[in-house]
Amino acid sequence: MTPQERTRLAAYRKAKAGASLVLLVGVLTLVALAVLAGVSPDLVFRSPLMVFAIPALVVLIWLRNAPRQWVAAGRDIRQNAVDTLTGHAIIRERRRPGLLAGADLILLAGGRQFVIQPDIADKLVPGSEISVRFAPLSGALLSARPSGVSPAPATPPADLNRRERELLALIAEGLTDKQIARRLNLSPATVRTYNSALYARLGVTSRTQAIRAATEPD
Repeated sequence: MTPQERTRLAAYRKAKAGASLVLLVGVLTLVALAVLAGVSPDLVFRSPLMVFAIPALVVLIWLRNAPRQWVAAGRDIRQNAVDTLTGHAIIRERRRPGLLAGADLILLAGGRQFVIQPDIADKLVPGSEISVRFAPLSGALLSARPSGVSPAPATPPADLNRRERELLALIAEGLTDKQIARRLNLSPATVRTYNSALYARLGVTSRTQAIRAATEPD
């Protein structure tokens, strides 16, 4: 495990510690409501805690694995454990529940999925062959980079829709995902999702190949 990967794993563990604390608050809220219900059901509906019942339940469901991941990340750090895999990069956006507003970027590769940080996602070409290093016990992503193996471009479909042609035009201008996102009033994660689908449809692994595949005659 490189120093940079160790730092990334330590940050992951810190985030899971924070999530575990939030989970504990949610559990204590539900326990307090259960105790009140045991004393008198009427007390539950009159209690200010009732306002937090549904949010606490959402937290309990969404963050239920955080303590286990926190402990596992500590073991990964102590054991200096790293696993690797290769596969084609697929990046998706996963929305969080309202209480945890926002979205996570999810990397799918080699039959596994990882929460991926934007600084890593920006360096990956959707659909390309990548090498992934991760902590085996916690499943934390440590690094992901092109493996140098790329499939051959396929014959492009002739019926690209308006959004796909618009995206290709902006890619041809040399704009980054963030610049395209601002131009189309989308999030960078959504642009990456569109890129992934477009590259897969064209059978390419780079921006240059995408432009060439879309403009060359069948």
